[in-house]
Amino acid sequence: MREIFNAQVIDIVTYDKTTQLIEDCYTYEKGDRTLLGPRPLKGFRKHVIETAKPLVINKDLDKLRSKYNQAVIVGKGAKSIVLVPMIASGEVTGVISLQNLDQENAFSDSDVNLLTTLSNSMSVALESARLFDETTRLLKETEQRTAELAVINSVQDGLAKELDMQGIYNLVGDRVQKLFNAQSVIIATFDLENKIEHFNFAIENGEIFHHESRPINKLRQLLIEKKRSIYIPTEEQAIKDYGLSAIPGTKMSKSLLFVPLLTGNIIRGYVSLQNVDIENAFSDSDIRLLETLANSMSVALENARLFDETNRLLKETEQRTAELAVINSVQEGLAKELDIQGIYDLVGDRIIKVFNAPNLVIRTFDHDTGTENWRYAIEKGERQFIEPKPFVWHSKRMIETQKPIHINEDYLETSKKFGGTGAFVGQPTKSGIFVPMIVGGVVKGSVSLQNVDKEYAYNDADLRLLTTI
Repeated sequence: MREIFNAQVIDIVTYDKTTQLIEDCYTYEKGDRTLLGPRPLKGFRKHVIETAKPLVINKDLDKLRSKYNQAVIVGKGAKSIVLVPMIASGEVTGVISLQNLDQENAFSDSDVNLLTTLSNSMSVALESARLFDETTRLLKETEQRTAELAVINSVQDGLAKELDMQGIYNLVGDRVQKLFNAQSVIIATFDLENKIEHFNFAIENGEIFHHESRPINKLRQLLIEKKRSIYIPTEEQAIKDYGLSAIPGTKMSKSLLFVPLLTGNIIRGYVSLQNVDIENAFSDSDIRLLETLANSMSVALENARLFDETNRLLKETEQRTAELAVINSVQEGLAKELDIQGIYDLVGDRIIKVFNAPNLVIRTFDHDTGTENWRYAIEKGERQFIEPKPFVWHSKRMIETQKPIHINEDYLETSKKFGGTGAFVGQPTKSGIFVPMIVGGVVKGSVSLQNVDKEYAYNDADLRLLTTI
């Protein structure tokens, strides 16, 4: 965190709900690593722990200290602070805080999002350690439990190396099939918003099935509501009590076990063991072992999800930094340029380099005559000099809507819908982004990037950067 964020102070405290005390586990203030012992919960951290939500104060921090009953315990008072809760199994277990002692508005929304993701990752790791300790204690109670521990460790060893979501489903599915008296193993996840289940792993008698997603049925809804394992020992009970039937292409099972996949108090899906030949196929130890494996799988899946999210946020931060550098370089050039054509040339040249763009046009609009002037135009490295022309379709469209246009495919068909006739110069466009230049609520012109060789040449980040320039 010290390497990522603009913060002179970082601390991580844990919270003991029983004693209502917090304690430093990590602290750093300009080189000082002194840890404070257990102390009463109050101030900003009390607010974060009670609300289970981040707290961001980027200005007027001194005025807000009294509101939150927050005193400066050690060192210098901060001018900007962000605190996020660490949450495990629905409970706040601690707080991570970043502070800047010298400046206000030190932390952005992306900083808060990234810190929250890192906090979630840390909470999951701590919860994973706690679950492992708890699992170890339970499995050591009997020789049966010791045998189960060997199985669980083998799965966890595999999960510890796996950060691909489908890889986790396959690993657990394969291990479960070998361990239990089950010809059928299903791992599915829920789309709770749309009430759909997706099948991530399904095998019966050694044959892998790729089932289509389907609406959540009565049994799955019960699993979602109760968040507890459901064991159906007989085929009659499966049909009579739950209305179950065989998935097309498979046999009706005679014994069925469903164990939820939980992250905290949120159900993500389930693991199911099924025996198509005999009833009462699964014992209490089978249920207990599968529940333990499901816990390990849930933690691994959450780790994988948070890993993907962290990578996404870090890439987004890097993208923003790169964009800012480009924008600053353009603005520095513009600040020194007073010749109007010089400005068109400067911006055009910079955009060509930044986007490695084969085609670029900067237009200005004469609303009195209904014409557009091509101030800067390049196609595949060749500078074009075009006479003023009547407004083309995308110019008219931007004048009406004052919004950018982003076309990734079927460019010609799209242009025809708005009265376009094709390219003025050279080859027809396959994909492009068109951004209006607006002054005082009036569209004065546009900047466009176009690619004549391929579709989907530009993404949302390209559009955002060109809009900013």
